[in-house]
Amino acid sequence: MSDTENCEFLDAAREAVEQLKKLSKDYPHLTTQPVRHALDNWNEDMFRRGELIWEAYQKVLAEKSAVETRLIELVDSYHVDDAIDIINSEFGKDINYYDLIDVVGKDRYIAALNREAVELQVNCISPEQTADLWNGSGKPTVGGDRWTATAVTVLMG
Repeated sequence: MSDTENCEFLDAAREAVEQLKKLSKDYPHLTTQPVRHALDNWNEDMFRRGELIWEAYQKVLAEKSAVETRLIELVDSYHVDDAIDIINSEFGKDINYYDLIDVVGKDRYIAALNREAVELQVNCISPEQTADLWNGSGKPTVGGDRWTATAVTVLMG
């Protein structure tokens, strides 16, 4: 719901409450005690609280979007562990590997692992050592229980 839609909704809700108050005064026998109680206690402060809740919700959505956008940028440029460390530091979050995969998607995660594995190989780190490193850090596999030298080799294409 956009801000405009939210304002329209609140205006409609205010109008509805006013109409219900008027009808309940004109026709008290048609309203139940809980409805009369709610209408008697409903006031502008409740609408203000609703607006504050809406603003807080919008802020959370904006922050979530910013985190997701930044995490995608980081995964496309850095090792997975570095991307997680940076996002956690920048946003005060506690994102783990599974959160990262949920945000960036499996394909982007695999591409990041591929870049990392190739870089490690260029630095004379064998696929077996890479598998041990990734298993030790708890990095999720793309299939299977644990990283193996074969899985790392296949990942590198």
